[in-house]
Amino acid sequence: MDKPKRRRIGQILQDKGVLSAEDAERVASEQARTALPFASVALRMGLVDEPTLVNALAEHFGVPGVDLGASTIDGTLLGLIPEQVARSHQILPLSESDQMLILAMATPDARGVIDEIAFATGREVLPHVAIRAQLADAIDSAYAARRSGQTLVWRGPRATAGVSTLTPSPRSPGLEVEFPEEAFAGGTGVEVPKPDGSGRPRVLAVDDEESILDIIDRTLSHRGMEVVRATRGRRALELLRSTSPNIILLDAMLPEIHGFELCGTIKRSERFKDVPVMIISAVYTGWNFAQDIKRLYGADDYLEKPFRVGELIRRVENLLAKTSAKPPMVDVKESIAEAELQTRKAAEAYKAGRLDEALDAAQRAVVADPFDARAHFVLGSVQQARGQVIQAITSYERVAEIEPALFSALKNLAVLYERQGFRAKAVETWMRALDQSPSDAVRQTIKAHLIGLL
Repeated sequence: MDKPKRRRIGQILQDKGVLSAEDAERVASEQARTALPFASVALRMGLVDEPTLVNALAEHFGVPGVDLGASTIDGTLLGLIPEQVARSHQILPLSESDQMLILAMATPDARGVIDEIAFATGREVLPHVAIRAQLADAIDSAYAARRSGQTLVWRGPRATAGVSTLTPSPRSPGLEVEFPEEAFAGGTGVEVPKPDGSGRPRVLAVDDEESILDIIDRTLSHRGMEVVRATRGRRALELLRSTSPNIILLDAMLPEIHGFELCGTIKRSERFKDVPVMIISAVYTGWNFAQDIKRLYGADDYLEKPFRVGELIRRVENLLAKTSAKPPMVDVKESIAEAELQTRKAAEAYKAGRLDEALDAAQRAVVADPFDARAHFVLGSVQQARGQVIQAITSYERVAEIEPALFSALKNLAVLYERQGFRAKAVETWMRALDQSPSDAVRQTIKAHLIGLL
């Protein structure tokens, strides 16, 4: 199913009956003279109000919009993004929750900027579109207030509400958030690792280039190590759980799951946090970058490509010598059992309506085994029931990373994206769910819903 072309802002406003064709031509003429975006010009000419323009921009880009004139922003968030970066990219932090950062952007489809901010802050970024002229003014006044010591709150001139979003899309029958029994039935299917009896250090090497893995394998095997290989992020997760390595070598740019994200997940895990991780990359270079990787994602070392074989050996052996981490054979079995127990407790409490108890158990399950898709699914379901939608989206995204074929998670994720106004993300996720539909009837329902969205 092909993605439709975006409608122009002027056409959206005309279709809504808030801008005449004659006024649209006047805006376009002024736009050509000033080089400002259409929405900024229309606002400055007094032809359309800010909330209406924000909704038109949101419809155009397929993400929620933010009416900055009616917003209140925690001034301490400005410390996450330097003023120069905010000005050059036309971005402004709005709020944060757990590992999520909501960001006002003039161009919310600028993937490179989103990735840069995600890396620099160590948070997942959810973009909201704002009118460029209003955003520029907000950046000026917010950072000026911060420089003068007024860091508590920044308020827009009409600040009676926070972030504004699109009206939720109509919900199709059979396309509601659900909590299926199979989400928590059965075991994890994870094989508890067994020592090979040799006492050799076990290395998990992850790189999408087989030639690099060949070099690492030959080099470290020659030094008496056992090398386990993966070329994709999800396969790395499987091997991490099933082999329990002594050290992990991660390429920064991996298919499916970014190497930085994988590193951060490992280091937040009670089970694997003491296993040293070395990031290897040719894309990101420099001493400052290496320090940022260690600070933001907990990496123990960083090695630039191309690397010398001798340097690889030295770094790996140094990390192994510094850590007392052994493959935790007994701990793995215990942590899997604990995750299963807490996941079941969370599911039972959720179904009984005891949401606080369910949240506590689900969080314990995720801590016990951060790579258990069922635990993240139950956590997402509980968070959604408690109204913690952004956190629920994060949990369902983790499920999709670990178990990309789990239809229920994809469906719930698509529904939440749609309700929050992330139309583009909703369409993308519905397309993924379509491929995993459990029946032809469900498949046809999703297709009909997608046609309505597109």
